[in-house]
Amino acid sequence: MDAPGGGSALMWAAAPAPRWVPAPGVLVKDTARGQLGTAVAWDGDTRTVTLVPPDGNGEPWETGAFRPANEPEGQR
Repeated sequence: MDAPGGGSALMWAAAPAPRWVPAPGVLVKDTARGQLGTAVAWDGDTRTVTLVPPDGNGEPWETGAFRPANEPEGQR
């Protein structure tokens, strides 16, 4: 099977793009830790987002398991 542009379909077997990439300052739910954080960076190579605690106190952390925070979570 040929891929667009005539190349091999195997060259298109890269990991799918994430469904959502948070912008800096957006509230994010780290689903692995069950914690909320504010997005400060996105690493496209590792597909992880760097988060900091919403109140700004504490150390940043990276996670590859995340989703947008829902409205009730954002009101905490």
